[in-house]
Amino acid sequence: MSDLTRRMNILLAILAVVITQVGAQTDGPECRCGMFITLWNDAYEVHKLPPIDIDDCSAFETCKSMCAAEYRDLTNNGDLNHELASGYNVGQEICIKLAQHHGMSIDVMYETVYGYARQCNGPWDYDGESSINHLCCTNGHYIPCA
Repeated sequence: MSDLTRRMNILLAILAVVITQVGAQTDGPECRCGMFITLWNDAYEVHKLPPIDIDDCSAFETCKSMCAAEYRDLTNNGDLNHELASGYNVGQEICIKLAQHHGMSIDVMYETVYGYARQCNGPWDYDGESSINHLCCTNGHYIPCA
């Protein structure tokens, strides 16, 4: 076996160990928060909030409470017209995501945006927060609902 072949085999073995180690690592318990709309009996996640590290997976009400606070903070208490640091308002960010990530070229009219919480990869559950105004999107653009 040539020196180059031996070095390649060693590198491949090291790479395999690294990939195995990275794949085996798991993050600690997390509370995930998201914003959803419901269309045609299907739910669409329209905005992801940053995950929150938690101590363990036994306090789901605490997770829901933290997600509700994140929702209120991001939306200024549920206002889709609230301006974000990006310069867009919450509604426009959502309409962009619907068009780009969900491929929705259809209009979305008079939808309520709901806050949800998910703990430790469990099911999503409504956190009690919802938008105070409706979401209306046309071709990826947020428009005031008439």
